[in-house]
Amino acid sequence: MNIFFYQKLNSIWTSNLEKIRSEFPHVQFLTESDEPDMEEIEVVVGGKPTKEFLSAAPRLKLVIVPFAGVNHLPLEFIAERGIRVANSHGNAPDVAERTLAMILAWYGKIVEYHNDLLRGQWHGFWVGRGLDDTWKSIRGSRCAILGTGEIGIHLARLLAPLEVETIGYKRRPVSAPIPGFSRISHDLDEVIDAADTVVIALPATDATIGLFDEKRLSRMEGKLLVNVGRGSIVDEAALSHALEAGTLAGAAIDCWYSYPTDGTIGAPARLPFYKQESVLLSPHIAGFTPQALTRNIEQAFENLRRYLRDRSLLFEINPSGGY
Repeated sequence: MNIFFYQKLNSIWTSNLEKIRSEFPHVQFLTESDEPDMEEIEVVVGGKPTKEFLSAAPRLKLVIVPFAGVNHLPLEFIAERGIRVANSHGNAPDVAERTLAMILAWYGKIVEYHNDLLRGQWHGFWVGRGLDDTWKSIRGSRCAILGTGEIGIHLARLLAPLEVETIGYKRRPVSAPIPGFSRISHDLDEVIDAADTVVIALPATDATIGLFDEKRLSRMEGKLLVNVGRGSIVDEAALSHALEAGTLAGAAIDCWYSYPTDGTIGAPARLPFYKQESVLLSPHIAGFTPQALTRNIEQAFENLRRYLRDRSLLFEINPSGGY
């Protein structure tokens, strides 16, 4: 069997590659420097293989992506060919941790008060101000977590010690309970209505793109919207209007509508809603930590080990569904 690592290999990749070569000595583990014959490749390990690239591998059975998102893949072509797709969720604990940090920063007015105190402006008790000039605890509040996968589970566990009721949203019923959540619902609007904070931890699929339109956002009076899924899930114009009108209390956003195409400078959205004080910004970095990168790579190799042993996978997505 021939396995092709279509991926730049850092020291974490190469050390794991050495281990798996010793475990499976009869398997050919090839890199770009080997200039492999694509007609002989059964498994591709890599983040962004194109349709043209995959078309050159008629024996391809499996694509292993070393991170969670797969919406960039030619999924329709992959489904037609019957190719399996595995991904990694090693960044989920880190995304959950940053999500909690963003929630605490927004309710705690961390950024606002930090910037004010740099200018010498005080708030609250010590300058004779009332409770309308202080921060708010999330203890005892309700948080809707849209997406009950690895990120959602980790976030629910982080919120539990803060006595936050976590309501998980899952589109389809499941037979087994999902750990960490106070309860699970399959009614999206019911989940949103019940919450003070709404966290989007969904992938971008045909079913989720534009899920938060003007109608849905209009019913979110006084709520905080947190998006660590994909920007396309929330309609940009509708979000801008909901913030400007004061329907939403605010937003904390890690995934955006536009990105720099050259260098490191660029507005995160086409509309200027992100400049409002009620919006907390994060540069799509929640899952990008040294620890997350290591776990993602290790999970990619675990997917490969399981496939080589008995054709099972640690994490497998449905190409037709997009997740």
